[in-house]
Amino acid sequence: MGAKSPVYMRKSLLFAALVFFALPCVAQNLATSIQIMKRAYALSGNIVVLDDHTIVIEPTMPGPLCALPIDKDGKTTWAYYSFPLASIVVPLASVDETLISDDLVFTHPDAAKDYKPGDVGDTTMVVIAVVPGKQFHTITYDRDKLTSLGPGPHSSSAYGQASDDTEAFGLTFSDRAQARAFEMALKEAVILSKTQASRQ
Repeated sequence: MGAKSPVYMRKSLLFAALVFFALPCVAQNLATSIQIMKRAYALSGNIVVLDDHTIVIEPTMPGPLCALPIDKDGKTTWAYYSFPLASIVVPLASVDETLISDDLVFTHPDAAKDYKPGDVGDTTMVVIAVVPGKQFHTITYDRDKLTSLGPGPHSSSAYGQASDDTEAFGLTFSDRAQARAFEMALKEAVILSKTQASRQ
């Protein structure tokens, strides 16, 4: 026992040193991932860093109405998605990185009428979900009120701003490459944030 003790202590000190030096590296990589997300989302909205592990996503309002064609039994049906979100608080460790997904959707108002099998959507919709038991805090708006307003500025009450919580939300990207870059950076940021939290 006594002979093994110095070896055990050296291993413990080595592990502690590795963790000590790894944490700044994780933090640096996390900041890099968030910067990639900010650049990829720049055409669709804004991302604000609240703290080391939390971001606030502010989509450009109003967001598009997204139409997704679904082929079922040889027939095309349509699913419609609307995300009237002014902001979403996203604690990175609360995101389920395994459920981040994307679809090509149509934002043209006559998409369902003009659609032909094989047509590809003009916009990428990225869906982000929370881990079980958590929710994203959001600020929503009334789409009809917002679109009926003339040139601003306007108070938040003028477009029906309200607080809400959700388990999932969608973001839209006109550029598919930017959407993919955002997805990859978000997944990496979530994993890094969870890794850093587990070491503290």
